[in-house]
Amino acid sequence: MKKFTMFLSLILLTTFAAACSSSSTSKEESGGGDKKEEKAKVADISIDNVEYTLPSEYDNATDDQLSLKIDISVTNNGEEPLDVDNNNFVLYQDDTMASESDPEDYNSELKYATLSKGKKLEGSLYFLVDKGEDYQLVYSSTKQYDKKQEVIEFDIDGKDEKLLETAENLQNPAKALSAYIDVLFYNGESPEFETLVGEDKDALVREFDDAIIEGFVSTAYISEDQIDKPSLLNLVKSMKVALKEKVKAQAVTKTISDDTAIVELTASPLDVPSMEPSIQKKAKDYMSKNKQATELEYQKFIFDEMAKEFATMKTSASEVTVELQMKKSGKDKWVLDTSDYRSQDISLPFLKYN
Repeated sequence: MKKFTMFLSLILLTTFAAACSSSSTSKEESGGGDKKEEKAKVADISIDNVEYTLPSEYDNATDDQLSLKIDISVTNNGEEPLDVDNNNFVLYQDDTMASESDPEDYNSELKYATLSKGKKLEGSLYFLVDKGEDYQLVYSSTKQYDKKQEVIEFDIDGKDEKLLETAENLQNPAKALSAYIDVLFYNGESPEFETLVGEDKDALVREFDDAIIEGFVSTAYISEDQIDKPSLLNLVKSMKVALKEKVKAQAVTKTISDDTAIVELTASPLDVPSMEPSIQKKAKDYMSKNKQATELEYQKFIFDEMAKEFATMKTSASEVTVELQMKKSGKDKWVLDTSDYRSQDISLPFLKYN
């Protein structure tokens, strides 16, 4: 008699792991992506873009805080060399100075430079803020006790529609992963799939189901004509029904950069090993009563009985959380990065194997 663990590992592991990778002051107002520029005696400051992004794991941020990313350029209008770095800038939220935020991509941060006449420096500033508030960016060219100090202020409207939209888009990678789950794990429709992911949904499902067969065949060292495809696919269908009914996965974008994002996926998985005693007993009884059964007949019996077990299977008492990398694929579209090593963990919040 074939061992139960062989069927379990071959079907479940290959299905879901392999198938899915001077003290002068100037003032301007800015909101969203509108470019604002202010020229003064020493420096020409331009805000090229403002957007919300996620705080990094190194930020001491509260759950409801975001990072405000401000893309700026500084041009030296004076005759003397001008020293510039992020310490020349502070941000106020209302009347409170905001803390600096650590960017995910340090290469984008405004770096120190000494600018000769007419030269320009570009980079980004990052601050921890509460979404939708009023902000003021203040540039000071030199130390405050220097008579040649120049101060430039920009007001930023945190309630600007375009700016708030950037905050909403931060969860697009998580929404895209949820769309994958709806289609592949829950066998659902996911009306937002093509909007968020951009792939051909029907083709993806076909590829997924084909990968189930191919994975089983390659792992079991058998040919396709040696497996009962209808029973195997029926088992997978029953598994998806149970997953949709019982496993409520939550996806949250944790970090995001221009091209990649890390999404945290959490759920209480189905307790697959709980079916082992029952299936082992049924398999033993079947073999004792059907000694002349063929391999295909035995497979069909095991697959059909496992399908029934999923209907009554309970979830694990403990949640499982994994991190998955998503990569950008066109404007506002995200796909699972299957080349990243973490993609093989996608099944763990859904199916407990041991």
